Amino acid sequence: MTIREKALTWWGSQAKKDKYVVSAAEIPDRRQREYLKKAGYLFPAARGYWALKQPEDDAEEVFLLIYWQAVEKVLSSFTWSLRGASALAIYNGAQAAQDHLLVRTKEKTNWTLTLPLGFTVNLRYDSYFDERLIKNMEVAGRSIPIDIPELVFTELDKATPKEVQSFVAGTNFDRLLIEAIYARKPKPVVFNRLVGLAKKAGRPDLAVNLEKIIEAHTHYQIAKRETVKAEEISAKPQVIHPPWVIRQEEQIKEFEAALEKGLKTKISRIKKRPLKELLTQAREHKKYDTYHSTTLEGYQITPEQVEALLSGIVQEEESGPDYLDKQRNRMAIVGYSEAFDFVLEQVENDFEKPNISEQLVKETYAKLFKPSLDAKIVDLISLTTYRNIAAFIRGTNYIPPSWEKLPDLMSDYEQSIGAIKNPVIKAILAHFYFVAIHPYIDGNGRTARLLMNYTLLSAGYSWITIRADQRAEYFGALNKGTVGGDILPFGEFILTMLKSAGK
Repeated sequence: MTIREKALTWWGSQAKKDKYVVSAAEIPDRRQREYLKKAGYLFPAARGYWALKQPEDDAEEVFLLIYWQAVEKVLSSFTWSLRGASALAIYNGAQAAQDHLLVRTKEKTNWTLTLPLGFTVNLRYDSYFDERLIKNMEVAGRSIPIDIPELVFTELDKATPKEVQSFVAGTNFDRLLIEAIYARKPKPVVFNRLVGLAKKAGRPDLAVNLEKIIEAHTHYQIAKRETVKAEEISAKPQVIHPPWVIRQEEQIKEFEAALEKGLKTKISRIKKRPLKELLTQAREHKKYDTYHSTTLEGYQITPEQVEALLSGIVQEEESGPDYLDKQRNRMAIVGYSEAFDFVLEQVENDFEKPNISEQLVKETYAKLFKPSLDAKIVDLISLTTYRNIAAFIRGTNYIPPSWEKLPDLMSDYEQSIGAIKNPVIKAILAHFYFVAIHPYIDGNGRTARLLMNYTLLSAGYSWITIRADQRAEYFGALNKGTVGGDILPFGEFILTMLKSAGK
C-alpha cells in the first residue's frame, strides 16, 4: 500500500469509531500525518492533538461540532471535572462550546490549554479534589465529568446573575451533602451570602437549611434581620422546576419584552385580512413555499419536481445508487404538501384563537413525514417521539439541549408560548424556540415555519415564505438569538417578510 492508501485507511478507521480527535502518537507515522495535513484531512486541535475532517469541510465549522470530544481528549491524562461558571452553564441546559472552560483537576497543575478559534481550557489544581463530588452528564453526546450541584452551589459566592438564580431556584439540593462540603472547609461569610441568594431565588427552604449549617459548624452569628422565619416556608413541599426550564421561561419573557419594545409599533401598522382571503393567498403560494422551505433544509429538489408532484403527475420509478436520495427528496416534497394542508385546516378551526399545543406540534410533524413512513424511509416510532440522541447544527456555536431535557422543555414551550399576547411576537418566538429546542432528529426547521404560519394566519396575517436565497440572512438572524442572546435581528427579519407578504 502507498503512503496515501495507508493514511486514508487509518483515517477511515478512526471516523468509523467516531474518533475525530487524536493525539499525534496515534497517527501511524510522520509521513502519513504530513499527507493527511496537506490533503485537508487533519487540522490542529491543541498542542500534540489533531482533529479529523473531510477536505471540503471548513475546519472552524467542524471544530464547533467536535469541541467536547476535543476537550475529553486533551484532558484524558487528567482526573478532572467542570467547575464554577462552566458547570453552572451545563446545569442550566447549555451544550455549546465555552470560550473559557473552567476545569478542576486532581493533579498538581495550574495552566491554560489553547484550542482553535480562541477557546481556552483553564485548569486549576484542587487539594480537596474528591471524585465522589463529581457526576458524569451527557453534553453534546459526550459523557463529561461535572462538579455535583451541591459543590457548584457552595462556590457561588460572588455575583448573582440570572443563570445563578435559575440554577438555585430549580435544583433539589441534598442538605446533608451541602453540610458535608461546608464542614471540610467552613466559610460562614460565603454561606451567609448564599442565604441571601437562596431568598432571592424564592427558596426559603434552602435558606433556612444553610443557616442551620452555619450555626452547627461555626460560631458565626447570623443577623436577626437576615434569619428566615418559619412562616416564610410553606407547609406544602415546594414544586421545583428544572433550572433549564426556568431559564427558558425567563428568556422567553425577556425576548417577548424586547420584541414588544422594538417591534410593537411596526406590527400595529400591518393590516389584517379576512380568513377566506388568507387561505386563498396561502394556497396560491403552496408550491412556491414547498420548494423554498424544503430546499432551505438541504434537499436537492427543483421547482419543476415540486410542480409535477403536487400536480399529480406520475413520475417513472428510478433506480441506481442515488435512488434512495431521490426517494427522500420526493417524500419530503409530498410530506410538506400534506403538512401544509393540515395547517390550513387547523387555521380554519382556530381562526382568531391560535393555540400551539404539543399535540399540534406532533400532528404537524407526523404529517410532514407520513409519506416517508409509507415509503419505509422512516419508522413510526421516530414520527411519534422526540429525538433520543444529541443534535448539532453546522456552522454555529449553538448546540440544542440534550435529549433527556426535551419533555420538560416542550411542555414549557406550550405554556410559555401560549402566554404571549401579541400574535406576531407569538409566531416569531414559536418559530425561534422550536428551532432552539430542536426536539426532532430531522424536520425542525420546516415544522417551525409551519407553526409560525399557523399562528400568523390564525391571527389574521398573511402566510410568509422564507426563500432559499435568504438562507444566510435567516440562519444568521437565528444564530444571533441562540448564541448572542439578541432576538431583535430575527424579529426584524420575520417582520420584513410579513410586510412583503401583506402587500
